[in-house]
Amino acid sequence: MKRLLVAAIGLASLGLVTASVPATAADIAPRRMAPVAAPAYLPFNWGGWYAGLNLGGGVGGDVTGVIFGGQIGYNWQVNQIVFGLETDLQFSGQDDTFLVRGTSVSNELDWFGTFRGRIGIVVFDRWLPYFTGGLAYGGRTIKVGGVSADDTALGWAVGVGVDYAITNQWSARLEYLHISLEDFSATFPGGVGLVNSGRLDNDIIRGAVNYRFLPY
Repeated sequence: MKRLLVAAIGLASLGLVTASVPATAADIAPRRMAPVAAPAYLPFNWGGWYAGLNLGGGVGGDVTGVIFGGQIGYNWQVNQIVFGLETDLQFSGQDDTFLVRGTSVSNELDWFGTFRGRIGIVVFDRWLPYFTGGLAYGGRTIKVGGVSADDTALGWAVGVGVDYAITNQWSARLEYLHISLEDFSATFPGGVGLVNSGRLDNDIIRGAVNYRFLPY
């Protein structure tokens, strides 16, 4: 009888221990992993210094031909609006030759430069269409027969373009620019006399690449 009582007590104790194990495990809260934050997205900023090279040509106006040169500028960005100043210097192979009373006359643009303001609006983060305008100047040569005269003329420039940021440092550009330079008069020897060169209007399209210094 005592043996049966001891056995019964032992089975009951084993049942209590077994029943308590799942309850204890259920009370243990699962360990949660801390969420990993995604890297913050920083929109492209056009502010800062840049410089580059360009290549293009005349597509209309008084002279046509190839041009190449360089530019340097600085941008300020306020929200989506970009303001800037830019200057460039171009070597030019543009000219036009015609006959006046049987005499060959050549009108040439040897070089030119501009100092312009720019204003644009950022589109899709890395596209920057803009408007530009300002001062223009250039070296002009007029040839009549076998003699020539040259002068530096002032004028104005106006145009539109679009920049695209390829990387944080490099950008590409396509630009249309109209340049208008004042006339000059030259006195030629040999009976040619006084010749007025006339105002020079020049329509050019050029592509460019720029490198940004110290980008934001």
